[in-house]
Amino acid sequence: MATKKEQVYKCQVCTNVVKVVEEGVGTLVCCNKPMELQSGK
Repeated sequence: MATKKEQVYKCQVCTNVVKVVEEGVGTLVCCNKPMELQSGK
């Protein structure tokens, strides 16, 4: 999975929110679970 600039991800466990500022390859993980894409291009 690749992240794209300006996407927003949220942890469904602790509700941390991450906004992507640099594109990359991989999966964003928080609380040992993949973060859920909320919005973005």
